[in-house]
Amino acid sequence: MPATSGNRPAARQVQAFKPVYRSPKPVDWNRPVNIAGLKNRLCFPLSLSSEDEYVLIVNNLDRSPRQTKTIVLAVDDSSGEQLATNCYFENTPELTSGSRISSLFNASKLHRTTGTVVSLNEASSDKALPESVRYFNLFVTDGDLSDKKQYTRLKARLIEQSPRVAIYLDEQQKPEELANGLVTDLILLLENQVLDKISRECGPIRDVDGNGRFCILLSPWLNKLQGGKTKINGFVRPSDFRDNVAEPFSNHCDMLYLNSALKPGQQLLDLLSHEVTHAAVSSIRTASGCSLPDEEDWLNEGIAHMMEPGYTNRDYRISEFFRSPESYPLVVSDYYRAQLWRNHGCRGAVNLFLNWCNQRESYGRFANRFTHHQLTGTAKIEQLTSTRFPELFRLWSLDLARQSLAYNTQQAAPNTPEPLIHCGRFVLAGPAIHNWNLSDQKHQSLKIASTASGFLRLNSNSQLPEKRMINVQGFPSMQLTLLKIEQTAQQVSLQANYTSAENPVDSISEFVAVHLHCSHPVNSKVEMISLEFNGAYLSQVARQPQKLDISTISSASIKQRSGLQVTMLNSRTQQKKQQTDFRVSIPRKNFDGKTGAESLSWKVILISETQERSVVQAELNLPALSPRRLAKGVSDTAK
Repeated sequence: MPATSGNRPAARQVQAFKPVYRSPKPVDWNRPVNIAGLKNRLCFPLSLSSEDEYVLIVNNLDRSPRQTKTIVLAVDDSSGEQLATNCYFENTPELTSGSRISSLFNASKLHRTTGTVVSLNEASSDKALPESVRYFNLFVTDGDLSDKKQYTRLKARLIEQSPRVAIYLDEQQKPEELANGLVTDLILLLENQVLDKISRECGPIRDVDGNGRFCILLSPWLNKLQGGKTKINGFVRPSDFRDNVAEPFSNHCDMLYLNSALKPGQQLLDLLSHEVTHAAVSSIRTASGCSLPDEEDWLNEGIAHMMEPGYTNRDYRISEFFRSPESYPLVVSDYYRAQLWRNHGCRGAVNLFLNWCNQRESYGRFANRFTHHQLTGTAKIEQLTSTRFPELFRLWSLDLARQSLAYNTQQAAPNTPEPLIHCGRFVLAGPAIHNWNLSDQKHQSLKIASTASGFLRLNSNSQLPEKRMINVQGFPSMQLTLLKIEQTAQQVSLQANYTSAENPVDSISEFVAVHLHCSHPVNSKVEMISLEFNGAYLSQVARQPQKLDISTISSASIKQRSGLQVTMLNSRTQQKKQQTDFRVSIPRKNFDGKTGAESLSWKVILISETQERSVVQAELNLPALSPRRLAKGVSDTAK
């Protein structure tokens, strides 16, 4: 409608204030420094000597899955006083532990569903006995999830029940084929530990089918999903909790699918805790009259990992993330569509991130507030932590960098907590930091996945302070932070190289030989060497570390059960450091069956005279193994 004198709003006079420029506050270089970039190309001066080092943290805040960005850096040694271009410095405020919701955000609201929601804990004891036979629909191919033809209908029989649990077994398998004690352990763990804990910390599971029991389906199909390409131990399907979804896309049942090849033990407890958390989240967010959005995948998996009491389902994922933190996105709303489903590094990232957020929760009910929150994604995390996501991500990355520095430094300060070195079956060394010696390398580059962090350690051989200009060619979603560190005699380092000259990797050799050079304080010694095969999708079995306990050897060669042979070559004092060298021979057969392996990680644990431990790591590309020769040639036999 055109404006006329009759409908035109009355004019108002607005008073505006002219902005006043205030010079930035002096930067304290002993605290983290934010390099605020005004453009993608920038440069800044940096004072360096052999006594100074920095960790440059590069965050990629782009949230598009699989959008890797590259940062290119160069050092300019030109003399003369130069100023920063297209950027400025400011100290990064630290996140205080237990901070409460600030006035910048609306207080998070716990969603209250309309009507009566019956949970398993509240189910009436006079419920009818569970059906002796049930039919379940299961997606088993690698096709379209919305295609009914990709589902199979299986028949299952009730083999055990308790007041809150009913266990069904796929008819194609017999009860006596299950691991001894599996069914009993399932009942005991769920009734005595898991159901009560998840209900208390996250929320109750709705009794979807009205029989008063949580349903467990044991099936060998979980060994051959996606047309036989995928093997998983268990899963929960959120659509099963929805009444308005038709079969075969929903079984209309509060249930959990488990691999019938499982065995009793800690791994079963961790798995049940993880999957029952998924069931609770699905139950809460799909209740009748509920307006909560579906949980984004990264948060759904993160909260489930956080509820696991042990590390059997997390250790290899944390280790994979620490190996290459710049490779694995944190924020992934849909793992399957992003082609990151069951990606070990992504899962390790979100587990560490949510645990970090939980540790800063002042209410002590982070999991409950998390599962009942009306939002999802980064908006939820911002409200729960009262911090904008870019700054929260920066602070978490700073914490990761400090962890890495703590691992490779034998702490001499009293009351300093020792980092978690042994995580389940794996040795941790903190997030990998790439080294950039500005005296030797004029250029450096790093590829960083979306919502991932890259770490560069900047140092110099110069004995006197020198101001270097660092030129940066970055990207729009880049976030840079500098953390100054001081060199100390307590630092350790590790170098790993193939010794192809002495032990050629050819069709004759039965071993692959690696030379390890470790530099460490003179009052310490190597206690253990750990070898890992890396890969974002490498099977859990193939990733199992091979550890070498060498605390008792001097110069003799020892052989481990795994077939690894280690020899201490020498140990000498040089430049106020102990230099220790080893040769480790890996049987060629250890590389067999490692489909999906990407590299090798070497981790060395050192122990000081005061029993303080530190860990250092090095990574090697997989060797190019030529095919084995099945028989000797004529020229060989004539020798």
